[in-house]
Amino acid sequence: MAKIGVASAGGPAAGTAIDADMLIRSVLFIATFLAVWASFHPFPSLSEPPVEVTEGGDRVNQICFSILFLVFAAWAYFHQPSRLLPLLRPSFVATLIWCAACVVTSWEPLLSARRLIFTIVLLSVSAIVVLLPKNIRHFSDLFAATVLFVLALCYLGVLFAPDFSIHQATDFLEPEHAGKWRGIFTHKNYAGVTMVLFIFIGMFVARVRSIAVGGLIIVSSAVFLFFTQSKTAIGVLPIALILTACINRLNRPVAGVLLVLSVLVGFGLITVGSVYFESIRDLLETILPDATFTGRTDLWQFGLQYLMQRPIMGYGFSAFWGTEQVVYGLGDNSSWVNAASDAHNAYLNLALTIGIPGLALVIVWIIVMPIVDFCHRAPSPHTRALQLLFLRLLLFCVFSSCFENSIFQQLDSVWFPFSMAAFGLRYMAIKSVELQH
Repeated sequence: MAKIGVASAGGPAAGTAIDADMLIRSVLFIATFLAVWASFHPFPSLSEPPVEVTEGGDRVNQICFSILFLVFAAWAYFHQPSRLLPLLRPSFVATLIWCAACVVTSWEPLLSARRLIFTIVLLSVSAIVVLLPKNIRHFSDLFAATVLFVLALCYLGVLFAPDFSIHQATDFLEPEHAGKWRGIFTHKNYAGVTMVLFIFIGMFVARVRSIAVGGLIIVSSAVFLFFTQSKTAIGVLPIALILTACINRLNRPVAGVLLVLSVLVGFGLITVGSVYFESIRDLLETILPDATFTGRTDLWQFGLQYLMQRPIMGYGFSAFWGTEQVVYGLGDNSSWVNAASDAHNAYLNLALTIGIPGLALVIVWIIVMPIVDFCHRAPSPHTRALQLLFLRLLLFCVFSSCFENSIFQQLDSVWFPFSMAAFGLRYMAIKSVELQH
């Protein structure tokens, strides 16, 4: 058995017949990612009014992922649970402790507590799922099978059920998106970012398993991405690829961290920063057709206004947008933004819910340390390909989070791969992980 779960492509297990252990690993892996990407509510109708934003969450997701968590915990117990210990690095532990403190100080303690517990459930599943594949080729095969299945569902929906897979003029919200593809997802933006993740997976499959299969995934995902017309996904895709290539070439932790944080600060200035800096706003108005980022600047201004009132502890873990205080309790300051589900900026959301110190801890844990981990050179080209996949996933999620809330989401097609990539880079960096049977 592999020390950490994934082995080099040339290992002796690559050609062995599927046994019970491999079958269980495969079923758990595919079921998990189908739950994340296909969800338990594929092809939702958008012609009906959405549920109230103050509701406590999707009970089906919570129940099913709680069951998955119990299954994963049992599997890990019988497969060297000590392998999970390297994940308990100081930055991760400090982040969880701070989030727990923000539950205590939350203006909705019970809501924050429930959401923190479910976040820990999702983080646990994303940490263990990396251990399931027995080798690099198995990892590739499982990802390829899952992605091709989801892509097939998306294209079949477009062909045979367009009312449920393409935005329509009859959509209750945002009918202006009519004609844009969304596949099995609830929104074109979710479809777009997922297609970018699929492109990265296709690159990985082409590198370690099959150029034909990998190419099919890349082309199919790119075509679907084009028809989603998701500006965030299309714009961030080349940035993630370029930064990954730069970090891979530099292979120095400090340089890589400074590069990514510099670009992230730049994104912050041209997005949330444009609310306060008139010169930036004027520049954006001259070069962009919509300097409000489709209305996001209103949300950012609203969020920044209330962040200044509780900058240290925030309003409670995942307890600002959608709470009764925001939707109904802000009196004369109320506007359409009160009913928004999030700020469309994960970093502003974090600052609002766990304060600026909590935001800093999350950045260290989920961005800085994984880049440091990546700079531990892999022992073979195939394992380096897996590291590159994890880094591409991570960097895309880092920068797409400047326009969407993709961190600590209860269940999100981006957050789960985001955390999985961070854990995967950690596994591959520690010295005991030789990735061999």
